[in-house]
Order: sequence, then structure tokens, then C-alpha cells
Amino acid sequence: MNGTRALLLLLTLASCARRGEEPGLGRLVAAGGARDLRPSADGAFVAWLDACVPLAGRAVPLGAARCDLRVAPAAAGEPVRAARGVTTLPGGFGWSAEGHVLAALEEHDAATGAGSLVAWTPGGEPRRLGEGVGFWGFAPRGRLLGFVWRGRVHLWRPGAEAEALPEPSGVATFEFHPAGEAGAPLLLARRAHAAGGDLWAVAPRGPPVRAGGPVGDYAFSPAGDRFAFAERRGDGHDLHLSAAARPGAKGRALGEGVTSFAFSRDGAALAFVAGVTPGRQGDLWLARGGGAPERIARGVGEFRFARASTALAWLEAYDPRIRSGRLAARAPGGRPRALGERVSSFEFAPDGSAVAWLAHVVAGGYSVDLWRASLGGGEPAQVARGVFGFDFGPGGALWYRATCRRSAEACDLLALPASGGEPRRIAEGVKSFELDARRPGRALLGWSRQDRVALDLAVWEGGKVVAVDRSALPGSAFLLAPDSGRVAYVVNDPKRAGVYVAELPR
Repeated sequence: MNGTRALLLLLTLASCARRGEEPGLGRLVAAGGARDLRPSADGAFVAWLDACVPLAGRAVPLGAARCDLRVAPAAAGEPVRAARGVTTLPGGFGWSAEGHVLAALEEHDAATGAGSLVAWTPGGEPRRLGEGVGFWGFAPRGRLLGFVWRGRVHLWRPGAEAEALPEPSGVATFEFHPAGEAGAPLLLARRAHAAGGDLWAVAPRGPPVRAGGPVGDYAFSPAGDRFAFAERRGDGHDLHLSAAARPGAKGRALGEGVTSFAFSRDGAALAFVAGVTPGRQGDLWLARGGGAPERIARGVGEFRFARASTALAWLEAYDPRIRSGRLAARAPGGRPRALGERVSSFEFAPDGSAVAWLAHVVAGGYSVDLWRASLGGGEPAQVARGVFGFDFGPGGALWYRATCRRSAEACDLLALPASGGEPRRIAEGVKSFELDARRPGRALLGWSRQDRVALDLAVWEGGKVVAVDRSALPGSAFLLAPDSGRVAYVVNDPKRAGVYVAELPR
């Protein structure tokens, strides 16, 4: 989209707003004030909060509220209320990974984090599963819902009664196997500190197996064949790695004084920061397969694996006061390589072949500049100065906002091909962009309004822009599964406030 077309789009949306018309493609799903819109994983339903009342309390975050939870078909149908007293705090409500099962904590108590767990499925009444529930979650696959009630893990499937696992008792948190119900063990459960804080591997049938404890963080590998946990020893934590098939056979500690760890996407590597002491950042270690850990960097604050490889990047010589450091990276089988100084954020290309980052520059005037480097070799290259937001798109193209005005409320959106060359101008005056993971080459764009905190929405694809609607609540717009052919969003214009779903032209 060239500058003239972008300007025409903005003028059209502004003109519609002045006339009080209802522009755009959206169909009203439910009228009234709404927030925290979330679609089901299959795109068949949308859920949101309304009738919100602000929460009071010293420990309550600013803007937190208690609301009614409503749900409606994305295609057509009357909304229904699924729960009352659902907070906007994390853990308030969520969808199953498959299908459209909705769960929420009703009458949520912000002080204790507990509430009555309610589950809703289409065509039925909300079902209360337990009171005083403080921890719950869906399995990564399927529709299995787990929750901790009266110190025990309970499992619930649509159409069945909730089933309590007899052991262990005193549970505080749990994590499902990545394969869901097909996993072995089904989940890891950590007991509350008062009950010992130890970690157990739990199967649906048969006795649980104690893995170790007391435990801090714990996680399955992506394949679920192993799991790692940080076991408290003295004033710190030792990191252990166990085979899921033999959860009780705790091996030797991989590292001491461990504060964080992460598996690579394929589970072949485990990275962790160890040796942390008061006033000192820890060192970054990498364990591959069954081999001994290798120290690859010192004074590391943040680290991250690529999504599709064992490429690893990190911030060393890290200053936690300004959350920045020297960016370095390591390609699979390669050696660590320093890339840039005073780096605050970085991202990998989808295949892990390149990394991009924001560097804070003071020479010649303060600026936040975008850089990019290939992990295969070559020198890092500056992409643009004064960048506010970037992301890798399909094919490794680097999208970013630059040449900003109005305190970065309006920026040019550009895309630099993975092969380099000149960046392509996508649109002008953009506040936000979201690249579509399901449909390469499609992006959801937002233009910031000046009359209220809201965005005018459009979809870009193949050089064409389709205006969707105006005055959308920031963060409320989603391209819906299964094919991203619809957009769900919340309008906060008082004259036409509500939840909308727009069909995009085919």
C-alpha cells in the first residue's frame, strides 16, 4: 500500500466517524461495553467480559475489575452468561486447546487467587466443578481440564463427572504432559510448601512417583520424554533432568544456583543460568542430549532458543537496572558470537537462521535502532533508526515500525526481505501490526485514533488493504481460525459499543 492509499483509508475512516455512521464489515454480536475478548481455538465462539466493577485493594493492579463472562457463537446466535465475578487478572478464564470448552473462576477473590471453577460447553448450562480453586488449566491437547481442589488434582472431561486423583495430597500447582491425555506420565504435580513442596509424576491409574523436592520451577520437554526441575538446596536451587519413563531416577545436578532454564523446541538441548549470587548475574550453560553441560557465556540475564532449531541467543554483561546487555548468539554446532551492545530486546527468524534486535544508541543523539544478523556468517547490519516494534514474518522477512510521529502513535510499517535489499513500505501512520501465522502474507493493522484510546482496523494482504472497522479497543482484535477469514474485535465508540465479527472478502 503506497502513501496515497494509506492516507485515503485514514480519511475515509475519519469521515465515517464524524458522520456517526457504522462503517466497516463487522456484524454486531453483542451490544454494550466489553473487554478481554478471546476466541475459542477453533474460531467457533467468542467470549468476553462485561458489566465490570473496579476491584479495590492495595495489592490489586490498576485497572483490574470483576465482571460477567459472556460467550456467543462467532457465526450467529444469542450470547449467554457463563459466569459471574470473573476478574481481569491472569487466570480469570480461558478456552480448551481443541473444541470450545470455556472455563472460568467465578467470584474470584483477588487476595487469595481462588474462586469457584465453572465450565461451559455449547448448548448446556454452566457447571460448577469446585469451590476455593486456586489453580487450574487445560491440557495442551484435547479438552481435558485439570484443577486443584482441597489439595488434590481433579480431572474433568465434557460429559463426565470430575475425577479426583487420590495422590499426592497438598498439591499447589501442576503441569500436563505436552501430549495431553496420551502422555505418560499424565502430569507433574508440585505440593504446597507447607506440604513439603516436592514434585510428583502422576498417571491416571497407579501410584504417583516422587521425582524430588522441595521444588521451584519445573517443566516437561516439548516432546514430553524428559522433564527438568529446580530442587532447593540451601539458599539456591539445583537443576535436575529426569526421563519421563523413569521419573523417580533423579540424576546428578546439572547446575547449582539455577534461576531459570528452557528446553529447545525439539527438546534436544536444555539451557540454564546458574551460579547466581546476590549482586551477580549467573552464567549460561547448555546441555545437549545426555552430555555434560557446557558454559557458553557469563553474566547472562535473558536467553532464548529459536522456535525451530537449537540456535540460542542471550544478553550477557547484563545490567538488570536497565534490562539490557551485549547480545550474543550461537548457531547449532557453532561457536558463540557477539552481535551488538546495549540491547534490550531480540527475536529469532522462524527457522533460527537470523536474529534481529533493538540497540540503544547515544552517539549523535539518543535512538533505538534495529539491527539484523545472519547466524550463518557476515557482519551485523543496521536496518533502521528510531524503531518501535518489530517481528519476523513468513519467509524470514523483518517487519518493523519506523519514522514515527505523535510519540510513536503513528509510524511507517516496512518489511525487509530475508535476502536483504530495500525494505517494502506496507502502510503509513500505523500504530500496531500482527502477522498471521495461519495465512502467510496477511497482517492485521491498527491506526491510532486521536479522539479516544482506540484503533481503526484494516487487513493487509498482497499489497491490498481492506478496511475492517473503526474505534476498536486496543488488543481486542483477532483473526479467527480456521482460515483467518474473519476478524473478531470490540468497538469502544459509545454510540455503537459492542463485540463484532467481520467477514473478510474472499
